[in-house]
Amino acid sequence: MAEVMAGFVCGYALAVIVTPVAALTLVRARLTSQTVRTALPEGTSLVAVSVLLHTAAFLVCTALGILLGLLLAGLESRSPSGGLGSPNQVFTAFILAATAVAVVPMGVYAVRLRVPLLAGGLLFAGIFGWLMPYLALWGPG
Repeated sequence: MAEVMAGFVCGYALAVIVTPVAALTLVRARLTSQTVRTALPEGTSLVAVSVLLHTAAFLVCTALGILLGLLLAGLESRSPSGGLGSPNQVFTAFILAATAVAVVPMGVYAVRLRVPLLAGGLLFAGIFGWLMPYLALWGPG
C-alpha cells in the first residue's frame, strides 16, 4: 500500500510541476500555431488554461503513479535488491527504459523539442524512478 501512495504523491508532484510549464508553452505557441490560436483565442485567461491543464495532468499523472506503485509493489516482493542509486534496481531500470523508449524516438524527429523532451524525460525518470521507491520505504513496513 505504501508503494501505491508513493506513486500517487509522485504523480501529483509531477502534475504540479508540469502545469505552469505547459500553460506558458501553450500561450507562447499561440503566436506561431494556427491550431493553438483557434483553440486558445486572444484574451483567453492563462489561469483558466492552467486550471484545465492541471485537472488533466492531475488525473493522468496520479493514475500513472498509482499503476507504477502497483508495479513497484509487485517487483518489491519478487526482487527487492537495490542498485542504480535506488532501493529497487529492477523498477528503476524499467522506468529508465520506458522513458528512453518514449523520449528518444520523439527527440530524433522533433529537433526543436529535443531539450524540452530531455528535460521532461529526466524529470519523469527522477520522480518515478528514484523518488518513488524511497518514498515507499517511508510507509508502514
